Amino acid sequence: MGARAREDRIQLYVSYSDFNLRVGLINNYYDLESLGLKGHDFSGCFMCDDLPQLIKFCRENRQYHVVSCDGPGRSVNRLIHGKDYYMLANGDKDPALVLNYLLDPNWPLSYEDGVSSALAELNDIKNGGKS
Repeated sequence: MGARAREDRIQLYVSYSDFNLRVGLINNYYDLESLGLKGHDFSGCFMCDDLPQLIKFCRENRQYHVVSCDGPGRSVNRLIHGKDYYMLANGDKDPALVLNYLLDPNWPLSYEDGVSSALAELNDIKNGGKS
């Protein structure tokens, strides 16, 4: 009995902003609305039910492509059917580009800073703007 190992070559990004700049993610609600796309959330994610709309849009506008959200903290710069979320991009179409921001050594600190800032803002609102 034999087995065959497959080696995929990818370029892994751990910085969301670096990946975003390279692939040209369009995550602005109003930019997507101006392109005539509906059904996305405020951060530019489309659910799997909206995938046919995205595919049709990309066929009609060749400068755009679909980015698949492949799990927690992971995005892949190509269309993978059966995923929960998708995004639209207009940059580098290299399918080997992958983002996994959970591998960023600074991610836990960034997450903690974000949560702390949000809690401080809520506390400020609750206390009537008193610092």
